[in-house]
Amino acid sequence: MEEKAMAVSRRTNRRSMLQLSAAVISTIGGGIVFPSPLAAAPLDELVERARKGGENKLVVAGGTGAYGDLVRNYFFAPFTQATGIEVIVSGGGYGEKLAKLKAMASVGRVEWDVITLSVESLTPDVANLLDDLGACASLPDVSGQGVAGSCLGHGVLFDVGGGVLAYDKRVFQDGQPQPTSWRDFWDVKAFPGPRALPNVGNPWWNLIAALQADGVSPDQLFPLDVDRAFRKLDEIKSQVTVWWKSGDQSQQIFRTREVVMAMLFSGRAFRLRAEQIPLGISWKGAPLDAAFWGLTKGAQHPNAALALLDFIYTRPQAHAAFTQESFGSTAQREAVKFLPEDARASSVIEPANWSQIIQIDRNWLAANRETVLERWNTWLAS
Repeated sequence: MEEKAMAVSRRTNRRSMLQLSAAVISTIGGGIVFPSPLAAAPLDELVERARKGGENKLVVAGGTGAYGDLVRNYFFAPFTQATGIEVIVSGGGYGEKLAKLKAMASVGRVEWDVITLSVESLTPDVANLLDDLGACASLPDVSGQGVAGSCLGHGVLFDVGGGVLAYDKRVFQDGQPQPTSWRDFWDVKAFPGPRALPNVGNPWWNLIAALQADGVSPDQLFPLDVDRAFRKLDEIKSQVTVWWKSGDQSQQIFRTREVVMAMLFSGRAFRLRAEQIPLGISWKGAPLDAAFWGLTKGAQHPNAALALLDFIYTRPQAHAAFTQESFGSTAQREAVKFLPEDARASSVIEPANWSQIIQIDRNWLAANRETVLERWNTWLAS
């Protein structure tokens, strides 16, 4: 593998990376045709530094199952074929991975080079476990091809979605008034019917929706006025017939027509559409649901890891194919151009939608998470 890496790295440039990657990427429609890429010496330099440092592999604490297979097929395998650098995946849930990383750091032996975590977990204590990438100057494809905010300082966005307002178009039909905002969600006279909201350990999403329904503008949400949010939630509580506890449950309540509208993970809403259930989707004021990839502090293969972080922001057609197959999305902003026309308007990275996403204030969340969770559980049980 090291010899292969050396041979490929000597010759590789962005054009050859894209050509090599295309072989392992599923096609869209009649097949993928990669456009002529811009010159990109920085990525080549990262690969060259990894080669010179003997970094012929890296370890990623990533996803598992069918999702992990998709990431491997669309990103890891093309990266390896393009660079000769092997990607070894160590899976696990977010909480499990974070606990293991903290344990590794405490003994000074970090075995992972890259870790994938929820953006909401990127609090100051977690950031201390990761390398500071600054403005991602060493990762030009992140800033050059990512949506606004793709560089998080201590990581880069990968999966992106949100808590969308989804409504049943069999009830609120085209040509008639349809709910498009959290204010509408709270308006039970104009839009009658049972509702659903999540109860999956992130009650600040519901607080964000409540405050917007009460007239708070998106740029004034944080710090959240928790008292005001709960007063607004009091108004809608009797109309919320399901506090869903899993993504599967959130889909089932639309299949059985138990509710007419709900806050859903965007990926679940798209899965329902794929089942031919006519859902309307609004991104207005949707809390961001995203995962990021970070370089661990003390990584044994830092240059290889940086090369991977930059590489994943190339090849927009691959991102579009991944989006279609995973029902999710990535932060590669050019990918939307390669989605089928009917999928573009509802894509989170469509500029009109991305601009309406609510970014969670992670410092506020770190300081208030436990207090809000405790209050939420008490309120819900009352």
